[in-house]
Amino acid sequence: MNKTLLSLAIVVAMAFKTSAQTTNTATIDATSGNINIISKYIYSQFSEHLGNCIYDGIWVGKDSKIPNQAGIRTDVVEALKKLHVPALRWPGGCFADEYHWKDGIGLTKDRPKMINTNWGVVTEDNSFGTDEFMDLCQKLDCEAYISGNLGSGTVQEMSQWVEYLNSDNVSPMTDLRKQNGREKSYGVKFWGVGNESWGCGGKMKAQYYADKALQFSAFLKNYGSNNLKQIAVGPNATDYNWTDVLMRETGTHFWGISLHYYTTLNGSATNFKESEWFKVMQSTLKMEEIIEKHAAIMDTYDPYKKVGLVVDEWGTWFDVEPNTNPGFLYQQNSLRDALVAGVNLNIFNNHSDRVKMTCIAQVVNVLQSMILTKGENMVLTPTYYVFDMFKVHQDAYLVPSELSCENYMYEGASVPALNMSSSIDNDGKMHISICNLHATKNEKLVCNLKGFDPLGITGKIITANKLNAYNSFDDPIQISDKLFSDFSFKKNQLTINIPPHSVITLEVDGDLNVGNESVKLKKPVKGIKYKLYDGDWEVIPDYKNLQPIKTGLVNNIVFPEDIPGSNFLLIYDGFIKIEKDGLYNFSLASDDGAKLFINNNMVINNDGRHGTVEHEGIKYLGKGFYPFRLEYFQAGGGKVLELNKLVKVNNSYEPVKFKDEDFWHEK
Repeated sequence: MNKTLLSLAIVVAMAFKTSAQTTNTATIDATSGNINIISKYIYSQFSEHLGNCIYDGIWVGKDSKIPNQAGIRTDVVEALKKLHVPALRWPGGCFADEYHWKDGIGLTKDRPKMINTNWGVVTEDNSFGTDEFMDLCQKLDCEAYISGNLGSGTVQEMSQWVEYLNSDNVSPMTDLRKQNGREKSYGVKFWGVGNESWGCGGKMKAQYYADKALQFSAFLKNYGSNNLKQIAVGPNATDYNWTDVLMRETGTHFWGISLHYYTTLNGSATNFKESEWFKVMQSTLKMEEIIEKHAAIMDTYDPYKKVGLVVDEWGTWFDVEPNTNPGFLYQQNSLRDALVAGVNLNIFNNHSDRVKMTCIAQVVNVLQSMILTKGENMVLTPTYYVFDMFKVHQDAYLVPSELSCENYMYEGASVPALNMSSSIDNDGKMHISICNLHATKNEKLVCNLKGFDPLGITGKIITANKLNAYNSFDDPIQISDKLFSDFSFKKNQLTINIPPHSVITLEVDGDLNVGNESVKLKKPVKGIKYKLYDGDWEVIPDYKNLQPIKTGLVNNIVFPEDIPGSNFLLIYDGFIKIEKDGLYNFSLASDDGAKLFINNNMVINNDGRHGTVEHEGIKYLGKGFYPFRLEYFQAGGGKVLELNKLVKVNNSYEPVKFKDEDFWHEK
């Protein structure tokens, strides 16, 4: 071959290779067995005593001319209610480990003032305290997430805070709450045991913090039926050693461990070029690698994922707006922030097997906020519209998606051009959220829907003509969510033309079509068989060659009569009857270990020697009978085994007990 023909062949081959690489395709697989719930708490918010987040952002006081309810801004509450905020974190942040909660209760005139040494060295009058925060949460219909003071506080102080909020017993703390106007306890579940203890929360070493957190945790009590979900201080960004030490020392003691990672860049939030746009996309995509590496460490100590990763501080961090207090961290919020929000929420959705809660920083007037206020005026930011558009994923079933896309190249560096996540809600609607990170190029994406037959599609988009477009008090709706229709579908294939620098969400009406694997029974009889084994184990053993000490039949998943109080293995074996096609969410709580199998596939793994721990599992089941097996072992201490269906009621899942007619065996 001569040199000219060789060169031409190389060019053609390179062109073909490039073409093959730039085909954007995705497979969204509703038949996958790896389905889990995207926790609604991933869409939580963060409010710190920082700048104008609390004062003038949320709290204006009862005597303010700005419309308010008991001092809390009415417009802010109404805007946040639309987002279905699941939980709100407070009072910090760095502020939390200098905050003494008793200074913020009782008559306002009697509350001592304090200096906010972390943020602006301003004096606060403590007019917004515990009861005001709980009033805010009730107005938003959201859970409270309180960060306790471990850095400069005492065990007694945090313990009494829990008692003040959660106890209905007769005690000095409950009497104090009643004196302040609240008769019934609030029932706060989420408690942070310190904040950033590696930094502003005390500059502690990982081992020292682990010891101290366990000490504090021991005195945070459950009152009534309210079981605390305690969250330990986890790592700063890429501090993988902190995670390793914390997990090694605390194991599965805590409900979650925190992670803080900000998308940072020195420069303006609105005055930037494509080079800064690209750097921000690079920085924010690191969140996925960080989560995966911390999750891998957690897996070595917690293979059954009992401990959640709680990313309770994330978002963009740019230079403050000109002529504002540097300690107030007030920044504008542009289309670039909208892309950061969409990218991170997609990452959290896709890692919802481990990520159980996140809190963007912060809700009003600070960093990447939902809302900006100025006197009586209020502006909704581009980030607000992303959260509004993505709220369809709250407590929905994650549908795994495999994405193959071209890269967004800039000055020799590259990032994936597209980013996505998908879910199916309780009404059977699929939602697909996609971000096009490319600053200038339209991206065509072909989605293959596996196990889902689309019948109709609607869409929304967030974008603008300029990368640095933003909503101001003079032009408050430059960016919002708009209708989007540049897509088509044929059978199970969806083709989408995604504009540059945009975030879209599609709602797909359709039907699950994943087949029916039920079995036919010749002579079905109500009730389920069980076998009881005697022994002492750390995990569920291989019992195939063991001899049961007792066998029998029960009507439901209940303990048979006359079983020992400890040290036994119980195997339920039979069939479960499903009345209609659908995705079924199972909840299994046990003390000690348990495993649930349906159709010989493990749906829930809650194995190991532990106190009462609850896990969930999801499986698509068509109408009919399915082989069912539940394995449980008891090793001293408490004896708990509860299997429920989780059914969505309003905005949360409620446990529903199985009926006797759900369990069968073959005669």
